[in-house]
Amino acid sequence: MSVKLILVTLILIPGACETAAADGPSEPDTTATIIPDVTVTAQGVPWGDGPVSAGTLRDRGGDNLAEAIEHLPGLAAVRRAPSAAEPVIRGLGWERVQTILGAVPLYGACPGRMDPPATYLTPLSTTRVSIFRGGGYAAFGPGATGGVIHADPDYERPPGAPTGVTSYLEAGYESAREGFRTEGGLFGGNRALDFKLGIGYRQFDDYTAPDGTVVPAGLKSTTANAALGWRPGENHRLWNALTYAKEKDIDFPSMPMDNIDTDFWVYNAGWRSDYQGGTVTRFEVTGGFSIVDHFMDNNQKPNRELMEAGTEAKTRSWGAHAHLDLEPGASILLKTGLDATNLTRDATRTRYIVPSGDTYHDRLWPDAVQTTGGGFATLGIPLSTTVHLTADGRLDVVDSKARAADGASLGGKTVREQYVRFYGPAAAETDRTETLGLAGLRLDGQFAPRHLYFLRIGLSSRAAGVTERYYAFGPAPGGFQVGNPTLAVEKKREGEAGVTVTCDKLVVAVSGFYAEIDDYILPTVIAVMDVNGDGIDDIVKGFENIGATTAGGELGLEYRPTDSLYLPVTVSYVRGRNTTGGRDLPEIPPLAGTAEVRYLAHHRTGTWFRFGAYFAADQEKIDPLFPENRTGGFTSWHLGLETEPVQGLKFRVRVDNLFDKLYHEHLTREALLPTGGLAAGQEIPAPGRSLNVSVRMEF
Repeated sequence: MSVKLILVTLILIPGACETAAADGPSEPDTTATIIPDVTVTAQGVPWGDGPVSAGTLRDRGGDNLAEAIEHLPGLAAVRRAPSAAEPVIRGLGWERVQTILGAVPLYGACPGRMDPPATYLTPLSTTRVSIFRGGGYAAFGPGATGGVIHADPDYERPPGAPTGVTSYLEAGYESAREGFRTEGGLFGGNRALDFKLGIGYRQFDDYTAPDGTVVPAGLKSTTANAALGWRPGENHRLWNALTYAKEKDIDFPSMPMDNIDTDFWVYNAGWRSDYQGGTVTRFEVTGGFSIVDHFMDNNQKPNRELMEAGTEAKTRSWGAHAHLDLEPGASILLKTGLDATNLTRDATRTRYIVPSGDTYHDRLWPDAVQTTGGGFATLGIPLSTTVHLTADGRLDVVDSKARAADGASLGGKTVREQYVRFYGPAAAETDRTETLGLAGLRLDGQFAPRHLYFLRIGLSSRAAGVTERYYAFGPAPGGFQVGNPTLAVEKKREGEAGVTVTCDKLVVAVSGFYAEIDDYILPTVIAVMDVNGDGIDDIVKGFENIGATTAGGELGLEYRPTDSLYLPVTVSYVRGRNTTGGRDLPEIPPLAGTAEVRYLAHHRTGTWFRFGAYFAADQEKIDPLFPENRTGGFTSWHLGLETEPVQGLKFRVRVDNLFDKLYHEHLTREALLPTGGLAAGQEIPAPGRSLNVSVRMEF
């Protein structure tokens, strides 16, 4: 049965809302389908713009947070390597999607975006994840016109949890990349203390696509996490958490270098006081910092014989956040707060030209710093017993500086002189102070028992990121690149609406959205010229402000005809337009979705069989000036089994790309240089058939 037929059949099932489903054991977290904004899993847990448990992330598969959320409705990912997925929300990616751990906004340390911050986070490093699909996130920091991924590293056991300690061991194997992963740790506590400690390691090798193409995909990664919480008295809590990741020898076929060694540290701490019987209900202060040190080189690239290149890059960020929750009237909730963040990025590439013996030091990020400060308020008001209104607002000031703008660049010019060369005299002034705003109204209601709707309108804005504004003129994937200090603030106006209908056997949720973006920051070709004097024209990419629109929607469906049979389906679509240039926006995912049939074969052991597919349509709406190519549609099938034969021992086996389909995803970037079995400019195919096995034991 085709995916389209599965979808149509489920939507048209007669009597799906008329007959009560039999009670039975709910499926594990692997069955959870995230449906836009308002929906439920089989366990009745709200999904969409809300928390996702670490257990669910682990059960969804993937080796990091970015991979675990990649195919949720409205979410996709740009890949520059098999293990480097950068989240895209409703067609908006890059730094429009902000990743926050605790109080700290996270940023990678590679100017070419080798290390999207969501790839550093695993179920080991977080306990809850909230995904906000609309522009902005009023409760913390500016700058996310695409959406926010907020991970909470605080490990807190539920009230009344018994005293004790649980340990666990987990191991997994993937045949396509001949890779393995292992993880272990402890978690538990008593009335006054909560603690968690864990460490994990994974290692993968190259893979061979169904057509025999060998794709470089090596990786070595170590992750560790520790969290400790203390309750000195009733309704008071002090906590702190440390997250660490080390990545080595990661292959990047779409980049001019590979990731040789990266260290990633994040520390968070917080204090919370809860109050009862008064206007003030909660006061909380959180803060933390991150450190990322990154080294990459071209030791395994074919141009090594002519040029030996290596880049040292570092990123430092910190965040502080305080908020006060109030209940000024019956069922009226007011949340207010202040926060501040700081980001510093610096990177220098060293090039040794083998034939001439000359050595050059190129500034990539000119010791750039962005500091923000602002405040927010969120007001929730019940308009009736079935209708609730939420109003959000925040105001921020962003100060951006390039402290090494007068450092050396290519051709004997300074970094600042290169800005002027491509963007005119106004680019000589690199420092900027800008005001950002966010506002939103959301109406949630119920038009019948278990039939819900929502309406939302919003405004959000962001300042240009460090790479967009300050990237120093130099080599980049596909040619050369230079940032634009004159970029204006990106401003987004959006509206969305959705309906969720819940019946005894069927849940259907559908949402649609439309956004207009003024001064959208577009990466594009700004010049074609012979930069290095070799007689061959080079592409120079830069950034410019344009007008843009995005529109689309998501569908989620969960059908359970019996207590042993469960069928979830999701579909997402987005269209992005460059209204200034009259063409499509780049890096927009095609219509895509998932469909599965899940069968509970044995109640006592929770043995589930799964058969389903991830599918994507053709993507012909492209921006040739990005540049990018059209891609064909595909369907990749999978088959799985999960069971808990004895309490505490969970076993999962899954075969991905069951029929060994040759395909490549639209958002996977092309090979830059000949490497492995890839030719320069070749689309990078996905792995072929792969057996994935994991075992987890708690004791």
